[in-house]
Parts: sequence; C-alpha cells; structure tokens
Amino acid sequence: MSEKSYILIVDDEPINLTILELALKELNHIEIVSALDGYKALEYIEDFQIDLIILDLSMPELNGLEVLKILKGDRPLKYIPVVVVTSKSEDRYVALEMGAEDFLSKPIDAIELKLKVNNLLKLKKFNDLQRLFNEKLEEEIAKKEKRLREYALVEQELQLAREIQQRLIPKSYPENGKLEVFGSYISASQVGGDYLDVFSTDSGEYTVFIIADVSGHGFASALVSMQFRSLARIELMKGSDDFGAEVERVNRVFSNDNEDSNMFITALFLRFHHRTSTMESVNAGHYDPLGLDSLSHSEETKGIPLGILSDTTYGVVWSPFSSGDSILLYTDGILECEDSEGVMFEKRFKELYRTLQPFSPRDQVEIILEAFHEFIARQTDDVTILSIKAVE
Repeated sequence: MSEKSYILIVDDEPINLTILELALKELNHIEIVSALDGYKALEYIEDFQIDLIILDLSMPELNGLEVLKILKGDRPLKYIPVVVVTSKSEDRYVALEMGAEDFLSKPIDAIELKLKVNNLLKLKKFNDLQRLFNEKLEEEIAKKEKRLREYALVEQELQLAREIQQRLIPKSYPENGKLEVFGSYISASQVGGDYLDVFSTDSGEYTVFIIADVSGHGFASALVSMQFRSLARIELMKGSDDFGAEVERVNRVFSNDNEDSNMFITALFLRFHHRTSTMESVNAGHYDPLGLDSLSHSEETKGIPLGILSDTTYGVVWSPFSSGDSILLYTDGILECEDSEGVMFEKRFKELYRTLQPFSPRDQVEIILEAFHEFIARQTDDVTILSIKAVE
C-alpha cells in the first residue's frame, strides 16, 4: 500500500479548485488531482488510486449526485470516501443517504476541511487494511475448502478401496472335514499391503493357503496386493503336481508386469493334499510357519521375494499334517509393533502361540490379537495371521 494519499477534487469552478488545493497543501503525503466536471472525475478515478473525493454537487451535465450514484453502485469504488460540497441542506441529506461519508457547507471552512480529510484518510487506510485482510482470509478459506473437498474425495476413494480389499479377505474357509482354519487381517491405514487367501483348487484335491506382504504401505501396496491375488488364484487353482513350478510362474508374470516398479512381495504358499493329509510349503522370502519344524525351509529351499528376479526357482518342503497338528502363518506387523517402551511384540507372540496350540484356530487368533492390542502403543504396520489345524 502506498504511503502517499491521492485526493480527487471535483468542481466546475476553477477558483473553488484553487481554494481547496491551497487549503489541503499543508497536509503531509498528499497528492491532489483536480477535475472540472463529473466525466473527467470518473476518468481520473480509473487512472489513479484515489483515496478520497471532495465532490461539488452543483455541476452542469453530470452533476455531483449522479457521480456519487455511479461511485456507490460500483463494488471496487464504493469504498472510496466521498465528501460532498453544497450550500443546499436538502442535497446534503440526499447525498448522505446515497452513501457519502461526510459533507462541507459553502463557504468552506479550511480547518474543518483539513480535519475531515485527515480523519477520512485514516479511516480509508484502516478499511483498506481490513478489506485486504478479509480478501486474504477468504482466499485461505477457499484454498482450505478446496483441499477439504479433495481430501474428502481421496477419503471416499480410499474407503471404496478398503471395502474392496476387505471383501477379498476370506470370511469363510473351505470345509473338508480334515482342517479347521481361521485368519485375520488388520491394516495399519485405510488400505494395506498384506494379503491373505484360502481356496480350493479346481479339482478339489488341494486347499491352498497364501499369506503375503507387499513392500511399503498404503494405497499403492493395496493395489499390488489385489493384482497379486488375481494372479495367484489363476495359477494355483490349477492344482498341478509341481507346486514349486506354479509359484515360479506366478513370480515370472508378476516380475514382468512390475519390472518398472521397485515393489516386491514376500509370500508363503502352503498346499494341503486332502487324500494324503500332507502339507507342502513354498517360501518366497517370508517367515516360515510356527508350529511344525518340518515345514521350515533351509537356505537351499527358501526363495527370494516375488518380483525381484523373473527366472528364480523355488524349492518345496512337505510334511505330514494330521490330527492335532497346528501351524500359524503371519506377517511382520505382528512381530515389529512396539509397546510404549520400544519393546516389540515378537517374543510375547511366539511364547503365547506355543501355549495356544491345543486351542481351536479361532481361539488362537482372537487371544493373540487381544494380547497384541493390549501390548502395543500404536499399530504401525499391517497385521495378518492365519491359523490352520488338522482335526482328523
């Protein structure tokens, strides 16, 4: 904002302009602009940033009241204070009703003129600052409202993605009379990168179990996990004799589809053969299941995470899985979440599962999760566990 104040004097009599100019020259930081008619005055208002107008009402052609009407009817100009000059009381009242800020009676008192001009200029500067503040405030409010609308849209999309992802998590499990199965998936945010699945092969000969963890968190990981679900089901539902080769084909397609991405998936694949009551396991950089050491992978059989090398091979280990046997699959979130003192849940988790092995899978999962939430200060990662128990 300029330090100098521009005053526009409008009067059709040159002598009156001179008198007003002389009276105002004593004021500091004042620039005076003079106009002899209303049309010229309106031109000057467009050319200069006028701070105050002293307007004679008695002018030919476009008179002072008409000029005042134009000024007060224009949004940007209506904030310029106007002092009308007239000798007629009735014109004074009309002008004040139309929005003039003050008036001067003829003949003009120079002291009164300077006092009124000083006060109105101060008021104008205050009003300008207030208006500028309001404009900035409105801009900030508009920006925040826009951001809130954008956040609401993102939240809506995330909620939709969460609903889709939750629908993909099994709510019931294949029943074959030989197994009891129960799992849980809890994301750390709206959507997550953990993946849990249980399904029967097309022939009905096998039940397949998958638990996986996509690198990273949030929406991108969730999209990859949903992509991986479709890919894994298409391949593993075939139920071929070579379980390791099936996983290798999953990895090959996933690696080729994601060659421009740095995302990868750690995954554990299990397959239960109903006729022989045996469990096969393929490990792609994930944790081995708890409960049966015979399903643990050696360095030779444990493969790297999916999506890193398209032509990698995966070894298969197998074990009898008969009545009373119990295993637990999990992702790293259950291990690494901490209490308020920075202690991870891992040790407590493994000790707790050893005591819970005689229990049903549902009881195991529910008791573990209850203990987990009592232990941690805050969930910082997706948590997925799946309990499998042989009952025959």
